[in-house]
Amino acid sequence: MSSPPPPPMAETEAECEARDWAEMPSDALAAVFAKLDATELLTGAGLVCRAWCRLAATDPTLWRCVDMSHQGDFLEAEEAEAMARAAVDRSAGTMEAFWSDTFVTDDLLRYISHRASSLKSLQLSLCHNVSNEGFAEAISGFPQLEELEVTFCSLYGNVCETVGKACPQLKCFRLNERLSILQSEFAAYEGMDDDTEALGIASTMPGLQDLQLIGNNLTNDGLVAILDHCPHLESLDIRQCYNIQMDDALRSKCARIRNLKLPHDPISDFKYRAYIVSSVANSGSDFEVDMCDDLLDVVTEDDDAEFDDLDDFDDAGSDVGMFDDEYDM
Repeated sequence: MSSPPPPPMAETEAECEARDWAEMPSDALAAVFAKLDATELLTGAGLVCRAWCRLAATDPTLWRCVDMSHQGDFLEAEEAEAMARAAVDRSAGTMEAFWSDTFVTDDLLRYISHRASSLKSLQLSLCHNVSNEGFAEAISGFPQLEELEVTFCSLYGNVCETVGKACPQLKCFRLNERLSILQSEFAAYEGMDDDTEALGIASTMPGLQDLQLIGNNLTNDGLVAILDHCPHLESLDIRQCYNIQMDDALRSKCARIRNLKLPHDPISDFKYRAYIVSSVANSGSDFEVDMCDDLLDVVTEDDDAEFDDLDDFDDAGSDVGMFDDEYDM
């Protein structure tokens, strides 16, 4: 009986050092790159060698979904915006999702709008440098948009009507408002109820399936209008909407909603809950901010992940100039 073949010999240290990673097959390398986010590609893997840089810069499939959420915690605003523009350019018109926060401006939104008309998902949070006017101009460039999230931004008034008219294919809409949450904690004052946004949704978003309005000032009338004019609605989140009074008639109308979250339901699963100002129990008009308010209370895949130090690369630093050639207009 023949003996089994000997096990393969482990690579020696010299053999490992001699391996030329630049010769890694492009399809295998692309599969690895697809696991990285935009910032990791722009400041890390894409700068290892010429071959890797070439693939990261020329393969638009790597830039179909650009998630730059929470990068404002690590980068200067100008640097983050430069990276976002570079990612848009590299997508070559194929970008389908852009998710970001804090550093987004009117100019950046317009830049994306002009170069990514195929966008299907847009998520913005804590973007206080985006105006109603800039947002309205940009949103008109996303006719294929199916998902839109605007959380704790500075948008108000007729924004919902603007969105509905510009994005006829919208199926998921999240408009969460921190200011309204703060106002709602006070005793009811005249003028705090406002159905402008609810009526805008009802009149322009008939295909809506998923709606989140945490902290909105809509009333029963606004909610009824949404329920009557959005027949495909399956998920509705109106937590912290304290102008809503859930009487029997309204509960009956909501009965068809598969996933329903009501004004006083817990907010514990909301990833931006640390930014919600809540009242102290039995304290009247006294308020406290969540103990984690100074941190974005969001669970990530790796809570210990560290941002790559840009100074590790000879050709790159924390200067936005490293991306200037990519997004010069």
